[in-house]
Amino acid sequence: MERFLQDIRFATLSLARSRGFSAVVLLTLALGIGANTAIFSFVNGVILRPLAYPHPDQLMFLNTQFPALGFLHFAVSPPEYMEFREVNRSFSAVGAYTTGEVNLTAGDRPLRVRSASVDEHLLKVLGLQPAEGRLFATGETELTGPPPSPGTPAPLPPSVAILSHELWQAAFGGRPIVGQTVEVDGRSREVVGVMPPGTDVMDNRTEVWLPLGLNPANRQNRAAHTLYLIGRLKDGVTPQTAQTELNALIQNWGERVGLNARSHVFRPLGVDEAHLLQMKPLQDEILGSASRAIWVLQAAVAFVLLIGCANVANLLLARAETRRRELAMRTALGATRARLVRQFMMEGVQLSVAGGAAGVLLAVVGVQALIRAYPTTLPRTTGVSVDLRVLLVALGGSIAVGLLFGLAPIMHTRANGLATTLKESGSKSTAGTSRHHVRRGLVIAQIGLAVLLVAGAGLLIRTVYNLTRVDAGFDRARLVTFSITLPPVNYPRPPGRAQMYQRLLASLRAMPGVQAATAMSGLPPDRPFNALDTDIDNYTPPPQGPPELVDYYQNVMGDYFETMGIPIVQGRSFQSSDVGSGLVAVVNERLASTFWKGLNPIGQRLRPGGNEVPWFTVIGVAKDVKQGGVDQQAATEVYFLVEQRANLPMPIAVAPTTMNVVLRTTVTSAALSQTIERVVRESDRNVPIVRLRDMNTVFDESISRPRFLAQLLGGFAGLALVIAAIGTYAMLSYLVVERRREIGIRMALGADRSRVLVHVLNQGLRLIALGIVVGLAGAFGANRLIASLLYDVRPTDAATLVAVTATIGVVGIVACWLPAWRAARLDPYVVLKDD
Repeated sequence: MERFLQDIRFATLSLARSRGFSAVVLLTLALGIGANTAIFSFVNGVILRPLAYPHPDQLMFLNTQFPALGFLHFAVSPPEYMEFREVNRSFSAVGAYTTGEVNLTAGDRPLRVRSASVDEHLLKVLGLQPAEGRLFATGETELTGPPPSPGTPAPLPPSVAILSHELWQAAFGGRPIVGQTVEVDGRSREVVGVMPPGTDVMDNRTEVWLPLGLNPANRQNRAAHTLYLIGRLKDGVTPQTAQTELNALIQNWGERVGLNARSHVFRPLGVDEAHLLQMKPLQDEILGSASRAIWVLQAAVAFVLLIGCANVANLLLARAETRRRELAMRTALGATRARLVRQFMMEGVQLSVAGGAAGVLLAVVGVQALIRAYPTTLPRTTGVSVDLRVLLVALGGSIAVGLLFGLAPIMHTRANGLATTLKESGSKSTAGTSRHHVRRGLVIAQIGLAVLLVAGAGLLIRTVYNLTRVDAGFDRARLVTFSITLPPVNYPRPPGRAQMYQRLLASLRAMPGVQAATAMSGLPPDRPFNALDTDIDNYTPPPQGPPELVDYYQNVMGDYFETMGIPIVQGRSFQSSDVGSGLVAVVNERLASTFWKGLNPIGQRLRPGGNEVPWFTVIGVAKDVKQGGVDQQAATEVYFLVEQRANLPMPIAVAPTTMNVVLRTTVTSAALSQTIERVVRESDRNVPIVRLRDMNTVFDESISRPRFLAQLLGGFAGLALVIAAIGTYAMLSYLVVERRREIGIRMALGADRSRVLVHVLNQGLRLIALGIVVGLAGAFGANRLIASLLYDVRPTDAATLVAVTATIGVVGIVACWLPAWRAARLDPYVVLKDD
């Protein structure tokens, strides 16, 4: 222990005498360890942290797919769900849910909150327990009695609700709420319970839980896919066993549930219109493609730390060279090699632990900043923090790095004998070249890793640039948008909803600065997929082809195309005179070319699925608009006029309860916010304004994940480039100092300053060139791993790699120039006189 304390004191004093060296090492380690700790916090909180349910490994997500139609992720119909609950043998329980948003009145101010409509079986599957009150009772989430006859309104589920802990605190101040009533979508509901903090369904950030309201006796409408399922495997049943049973169930589903072969049932692959039930672990479904993005970031910051380690190792090796005489003298005086190793390791550990502590502080700040800047870009960010596991990993990494640093200098000086060391130190002979190979190799490694990072960042930056320049099909400049939802209790019939929208739009159009106003059911460029059965006149599907499905229905108010700036490429748009005349529709270019190829689409007819719905005549073809994401191809779309569909006979009349209002303005959304809120409250005080922002913000949000990756990876690449440049500069500067005598002799024998400058520059640039070659070779292989994250750019894009090479080259020249310039400025008389 005494020797251990002596080693600590000696290491502390040694580092204190080299304040500049210690500061550079600490800063390098703090940045490297801090970046790794911050990103590992996301790896830990998003990927490694188990779901907050009992035995989360038993939870499976179930949905359907239609491979023939290209739908690989689709919902389940209520009859299919109820049949599966009855026939499956692998799951102890299976529950269903849907998600959405509802209006909730807290006091005198309406709120728009996220909702999850669930059945009692889902609560059992998840193993939830309330923090206050109770969960839904048996039968409380279901409807009873025979199915309603056509044309009659469906019965409502029981008027109960469960609040999230977060909503209870934020909207009701944590006061007793169980047994009280709240207004949800204009309907009074009794609050029967409050969920524990953090309770959620599929990372939906659920704020209110409502009864799903399925009728077990209603096995009709098998094509209405509206539900998603979560099942809990029985004890001892593996996912592989459950998948095998699932495949067997699909083979003879109709026979099991008493359906004929022509009914809409699950069919195996290889059958026309194959309809499959599939499963995957619940956590994998929640993460989706986010896990790849997070692991890419973790690999990037690991490279940053490796570059920092190489830089610090170079500094320590250079420092060890200056201490060779000290080591030789201490060895001659009786110091054992083990003692020297312990002292070097103690210096390394002290530096790394101090750098790690500073890095953890940077990580805490960085994690909070990232969550605030990108709150919904990644799933499960509510559980991301620098917790005990992250701290232990940071501590372990810091100690490991310190031990490595401690061993590197002593191992490097191992080959030099004591007598040689003393002789060289005393005679100040020129240094041999062999001792520089390790340091040069470290510089090449730093440059190579920096090239790898800069290349990846360049590709992602190109991706974001390409996405921002995508033509989404509409003019998003000077557009302001917000969403409203009309309570179904207050607006039970479509004509009343349409009249409310008309009154609101008339008031908005009268506002100063508003040039035009409209409303639509789905807000581009990224909205939920519809895939609705549609009868298409004069179209005969191929014998083995899919049925007539339209990807998106868009219910719009008047002036839609003019307000959104969507060109009509053929025919005309909706006019006010259409409201009282025959039913008309506008289609997009993709729909016209898909179903009426070679025909004039103007005058063709289509109708939403169902023989009771009348035909709509196509009056125009609009330019394709991105609806499924900026990076996706335009899909088929049909536009209906709300004022027309709302006046159809019940039950085929349609007017959505939720609409997205869009204003074309000459002022910003912030300047209009108070006026818009006043106008909406005057129209209906129970209707809240949701997500008021300009359309450029909507567009940016649709590409937030690529932007998040590009910004972070770009920052890490810049940091790696700076560290590598500092490492190159430090190595060359040390070589110049070490070779002062040699340079002085060269200049005394006639070498001019320009030759010395070029000679030193060549040494540095050769290392830069080798590092670029190594880095580009790695980039060709590693960048393919991020191919799925790119858009309209190849992993081996020549322009990006040329730009990366040029950037690294410029930075390398700058890093090499100053040491070379200093070498060329040496005075041979002064150097040789001092020597």
